[in-house]
Amino acid sequence: MNRHALSLALVLVLFTATGCASAVRQPMPEGKNPNNEQEHHPPGHMQNETAPGATRPAAPVELTTRKLRNLPPLRETDEIRPTGKVRVFRLEAKPARWEVVSGVTTDAYTFNGTVPGPTLRATEGDTLRVIVKNSLPEETAIHWHGLHVPNNMDGVPSFTQHAIKPGETFTYEFVANHAGTYMYHSHFNSIAQIDKGLYGLLIIDPQKPDPALRHDREYTLMLSGWHIPGHAGNPRDQQQNGPHGRAHDRMTGMAKGEPGLLKQKGDVRSMMEQGLKDKGQPNGPHGGMPMPSKRPGDEAGSTVMGMDYNYWTINGKAFPDTQPIKVKRGELVRLRLANISNGIHPMHLHGHDFRILAKDGHPLPTPQIANTVTLNPGETVDIDFLADNPGQWLFHCHELHHTANAHVEPGGLIVLVKYES
Repeated sequence: MNRHALSLALVLVLFTATGCASAVRQPMPEGKNPNNEQEHHPPGHMQNETAPGATRPAAPVELTTRKLRNLPPLRETDEIRPTGKVRVFRLEAKPARWEVVSGVTTDAYTFNGTVPGPTLRATEGDTLRVIVKNSLPEETAIHWHGLHVPNNMDGVPSFTQHAIKPGETFTYEFVANHAGTYMYHSHFNSIAQIDKGLYGLLIIDPQKPDPALRHDREYTLMLSGWHIPGHAGNPRDQQQNGPHGRAHDRMTGMAKGEPGLLKQKGDVRSMMEQGLKDKGQPNGPHGGMPMPSKRPGDEAGSTVMGMDYNYWTINGKAFPDTQPIKVKRGELVRLRLANISNGIHPMHLHGHDFRILAKDGHPLPTPQIANTVTLNPGETVDIDFLADNPGQWLFHCHELHHTANAHVEPGGLIVLVKYES
């Protein structure tokens, strides 16, 4: 059975951000992972230049799109054979305090103390043995998003396994049978545990790397979102005429009353945090009066279906704390993008076009050329671009309310592409 393969990739993991949590971590050269696999250094693309002051007509400029189209087509790989290698990883799910952006810290659930958790990497045919210790105050389990694994390794409590209780350890073991970019994440109390940071990336390299997909550098970007109480923010309310369609609630009258807390009857819980609810709409939150919960001291806010994010992150960090994508002129750079959030993120690169190489671990027979690619919830996309336009460029989500921190711009799902001399 033939399968498509990628050898290198260009993942917020929107984040957000996140974030949307990834890392941008430090650049990870193609093929290099914690198991000390080899590093590849393919030759970079060189750009022809016409000397200034030439008397003959200048040669036509070669467009980036043409350069990308001239790269070799992708090819299929042969059937995957077991390598006999066992890759052992240890993950500990545990609580931690996590700084989303400078000065903004929240309670998080982490794998090994980081958000996202460590990137797991293997080669097609390897056996992965992942030993998971649960140090959380509640049960958990891990699902291997997009991978074909034995049913009892799928990580869905009550269906394929018992949830991992606090203090217990569970071992997942399966063969890495398809190259690509994948995610792992909690599948117990999923909305709450994923929103708090229980996710990471899993990269499977092909047994026979495609020469058309050799890259000079590789980055992973995991997009995610956070709902952090006490960080509502209404900067544009100070502007005139309600810009961006923002509604303004006004108190038109008051009556004398006795001081004290008015308690609601019945099982009532506020669905707002400090009177602001985003509902996932661009620049259109509704700012009303915050209502108390059943008694003082209860948490006043509640996240609805994970969509009330006020911070979006890439590899767990919001701009300006996202790590830049560093490149040199002439390099071919791969980005592996993963969206663990419930938001839709059209990611746009300034100053360059890129090839869309793969989605959800499956290479596209004919890579698409674009400067914006949309990541749906739970989706991974691999892209690459030629670093042929020096400067400092934005790579950001074009849902513009995702590029703010607590509705204050700039922030959120923005990362800089910086050229090194």
